[in-house]
Amino acid sequence: MKVHTVGGYNEVGKNMTAIEVNGEIVIIDMGADMETVIEYEEEMETLSTKEAIEAGAVPDDSDIHDRKDDVVAIVISHGHLDHTLAVPKLAKVYDCPIYATPFTKKIVERIIKDDDARVNNGVRTLKIGETTTLSDHFELEFVKITHSIPHTPLTVLHTSDGTAVYSCDFKLDEEPTLGNKPDYERIRELGDEGVKAYIADSTRTDQKGRTKSEHETAIELRSIINRAYEDNEGVIVTTFSSHIARLNNILDANDGRRKVAFIGRSLKEYTQSAQELDLIDLSNVEVLSYYNEVEDFLRRASKEKGDWLIVCTGNQGEPNAVLSRIARGEYNYHIDEKDRVIFSSSTIPAPVNEANRYKVEKLLRERGTQVEVDVHSHGHGMREDQRDMIRLLEPEHIVPAHGGTEKLAATASLAIDEGYVLEQNVHISQNGNIVNLDRPA
Repeated sequence: MKVHTVGGYNEVGKNMTAIEVNGEIVIIDMGADMETVIEYEEEMETLSTKEAIEAGAVPDDSDIHDRKDDVVAIVISHGHLDHTLAVPKLAKVYDCPIYATPFTKKIVERIIKDDDARVNNGVRTLKIGETTTLSDHFELEFVKITHSIPHTPLTVLHTSDGTAVYSCDFKLDEEPTLGNKPDYERIRELGDEGVKAYIADSTRTDQKGRTKSEHETAIELRSIINRAYEDNEGVIVTTFSSHIARLNNILDANDGRRKVAFIGRSLKEYTQSAQELDLIDLSNVEVLSYYNEVEDFLRRASKEKGDWLIVCTGNQGEPNAVLSRIARGEYNYHIDEKDRVIFSSSTIPAPVNEANRYKVEKLLRERGTQVEVDVHSHGHGMREDQRDMIRLLEPEHIVPAHGGTEKLAATASLAIDEGYVLEQNVHISQNGNIVNLDRPA
């Protein structure tokens, strides 16, 4: 078994891994570097594949591309853009199907449509708990895990040379507010059956402790909204558009007390897909995305702030997002000391995000607005979550992924604590490299 560490091994994002067994290859994820995507803004969709690779926006898959006839399947682990957005740029050269869970399938198909790319692979649905045969040497299984977007599984490849488990991305949430908790029984069974390779989510392994549950954040969010309704006229919440559980928790916290508006293109797209799968009820929500309708609504809502709970894009301070434009005064919705803005998110650790968030928060505070930050539970497991996963799976080899050198080293350090040996059965790699698990250390 060989693990091709194509992307996401030098940075958080741009995720792409390939597993090779007996000359056949299965690709897992085709993601983008979101910091670069933000810099290019709407130009991303117009870039050619070569231009997107040269810009660093998508993985350089040239080594796999040269062996495109050996690729038997592409698996997309979940719907976040750092795992999906490169599909229109990269997938079309591979003559094989794409596999995804139902919610992820809708996202991938929308991304392909938005990019206007000629991607003819076809996207096939595999539900969590199901297994399908990919080729003579590969079988794909999706196992229940928790994350911050619906229908995220552990991606498991049963091969003729052992089992590979890909965990990017996961948390161990004992009290999720949408869907069930992780399938510990099946994960433990995988460990008992034998796992040859564990490709480990390293995003937050460098942080001590465990990631708190979504249920805890739901309680905190309700408390803050309750206080805001007592003290403030205008209340705005911003969060990740793909975090359907969080959006449901916001609606639950509102409890019908105010009219609700979801504003922003990505909010409209993600929630529409979620509603089609009965993951959210938008029957009492006004959903807006086009500039003119947003402008008209905000002009009207500004005169009746106490009647509305506004949920909008902009939790990372993206310059063109709705919240950023409100903060800059580009809409006729004037915020002041009577208003409260709740960031139900954390800042994704990248310089451009940190700079953008700082600018937006500064503008809001200069207007006297009360700002609540980090009302959030992360979608990635912290150090003890990772330890639990390693102990459940008991893999022969660990390949840390989803982070730069420091984050990968944190996972390697944890593995060493658990008895693994660096360069023998825990392998730190880089983009474009190959980890040969059958080669003597």
